[in-house]
Amino acid sequence: MLATMLLTLLVLLLLGVPIFAALGLSSLLYIHLAGIPPLIVIQQMFNGIDQFALLAVPFFILAGILMNSARITDEIFGFARAVVGHLPGGMGHVNITASVIFSGMSGTAVADAGGLGTVEIKAMRDQGYPPGFAIGITAASSTIGPIIPPSLAMIVYGVSSNESIGQLFAAGIVPGLMMAIALHVMVWHMSVRNGYPRDQRASWRAVLSSLRTSFPALITPVIIIGGILAGIFTPTEAAVVAVIYAVIIGMFWYRALDVKSLLRGLLETFETTAVVMLMVSASALFGWILVRENIASTFSASILSLASEPWQALLLLNIILLIAGMFMETVAIILILTPVFMPVLGSFGIDGVQFGIIMILNLMIGLITPPIGLLLFVMARIADAELATVIRACLPFMIPLVVVLLLITLFPALTLTVPDLIYGE
Repeated sequence: MLATMLLTLLVLLLLGVPIFAALGLSSLLYIHLAGIPPLIVIQQMFNGIDQFALLAVPFFILAGILMNSARITDEIFGFARAVVGHLPGGMGHVNITASVIFSGMSGTAVADAGGLGTVEIKAMRDQGYPPGFAIGITAASSTIGPIIPPSLAMIVYGVSSNESIGQLFAAGIVPGLMMAIALHVMVWHMSVRNGYPRDQRASWRAVLSSLRTSFPALITPVIIIGGILAGIFTPTEAAVVAVIYAVIIGMFWYRALDVKSLLRGLLETFETTAVVMLMVSASALFGWILVRENIASTFSASILSLASEPWQALLLLNIILLIAGMFMETVAIILILTPVFMPVLGSFGIDGVQFGIIMILNLMIGLITPPIGLLLFVMARIADAELATVIRACLPFMIPLVVVLLLITLFPALTLTVPDLIYGE
């Protein structure tokens, strides 16, 4: 029965059926063949979404949409350009810096690429940067979004693993900054070697002027992240705060957000949230079947037979996640594989918070990896480029991201020091 379910899932995915539908239909087939009462379907799907932390999902989605509509991305880009645009390959550095700032607001790579990406690619083209360089660095820098808090992927992982979402948010700060530094180094190297253009150094007056106009946008991450880490509000409440703040500065400071755009943002949020929740509920049913078939214990025993040290187990899990990320959507992978991986973490004494960051970074790399990395298709649309061109552009920028992945895999302190300091563990 399990083999039939998995084969059905594979066939449905190859036919292009949406992942949530493929998971649900293959699970229903198993339920039917196993003679399990159909009521279990509703029960397990409802249990999957009956989580308080998931209330943050629609609010962070809405916050990202409103910030894109309220000129906040333009202000962030302008400030980053004034600060680092004079470096070799200036617009590449601006791209990364803007993504770091915006990642403290949006929580998703797609929101980063969709919001900042349009501005960044146009600006880099206007300055004569090669299209491949502009596309590659925009896609790679967008992967920082779900690593630096807030992060929708961390919320989903926290719900699936019963790990503290606050600690996950804190654990992502250092790895996210490491990703930015690694990409800055690569941009510097490529720009010096190829003679890419740079801006003239902005005067202090210009920098201060940009800081003044962009200040409300720049302090958004401070409000969101600082409030969570200081214990002023929970991650779920932070999502509501982010929406309220985006509405206030969008309507009354930048005056770029009106009732029409607000309603349009709400409609887009409803649609996106519905897809996410369908994915969560279908994955919960699929995961229940995997637990029923004792897949987690079998998988754990297999890893134990292949690895004797925690770092060896983590490397094996990394390989599995990198492969999975090439073919499946981030949320689905987290929901399906987290319960399967948890016994392995327990057997080797691997911290669940550290592994959460490792898992999410793996899946962010998967977003720019063929054949179906989601950011590849987003960038093709934004840049009006062939998919093959986008793939070639993104491949070199995977190198610094993989280096950071290996570092946080081998050195747990890189992810655990900040949460330990904040939460006193």
